[in-house]
Amino acid sequence: MELLVISLSLWILQCRSARADSIIHIGAIFEQNAIRDDEVFQLAISDLSLNDDILQSERITHSIKLIEPNNPFQAVQEACELMNQGILALVSSTGCAAANALQSLTDAMHIPHLFIQRNGDGTPRAECQLNPSPDGERYTLAARPPVRLNDVMITLVSELRWHKFIVFYDSEYDVRGMRGFLDQASRMGLDVSLQQVDRNVTKVFSTLFSTMRMEELNRYRDTLRRAILLLSPRTAQVFIHQ
Repeated sequence: MELLVISLSLWILQCRSARADSIIHIGAIFEQNAIRDDEVFQLAISDLSLNDDILQSERITHSIKLIEPNNPFQAVQEACELMNQGILALVSSTGCAAANALQSLTDAMHIPHLFIQRNGDGTPRAECQLNPSPDGERYTLAARPPVRLNDVMITLVSELRWHKFIVFYDSEYDVRGMRGFLDQASRMGLDVSLQQVDRNVTKVFSTLFSTMRMEELNRYRDTLRRAILLLSPRTAQVFIHQ
């Protein structure tokens, strides 16, 4: 459930409106045998609703649709209905055929989509091969427990075709756990910079702005567009706003 909460948190930070008291609507599509996934989703929504670090003046709502197993046509129908209701993100737990149909739809509509893969007996252990996006912009994140962070990061930078990027981590993160990722990135010829972020994020940026020349700031700003954050939700929120 931690992965679901983190993923939804990032979407909420991205989807925030400047208008106070905004409503964030998240949709979900589950197969009828995915009772456990339905429960976990609602628990994640409940946790987010109680988290003042993520939600301030916003209010989160959700809608759930149940579909027959292996029915991609029904999955797309229900997803279209959810989009008509104004959802900002979609969570799904289906078979591979429905997942591919939902991926094509969410990519076309630019709707973030968290997909929890399932196999025939209802357990989230399948390994679906999702369709490559024609324009390279993929909005679907496939979660397959157990998630290995190093593998996820390698997949991310490979799909985004990043050759130079920064990994920001806070003081509580044990950077030694990234050794496998850094070794593989080096073999791939990637240029990876590590940057520890102090809890006082505002101070970090003010120091940069006061010590860097304009051309250096412009280069750094461009690099910030290719960054991975290994931060607590609160620090990540302040970091993104800065």
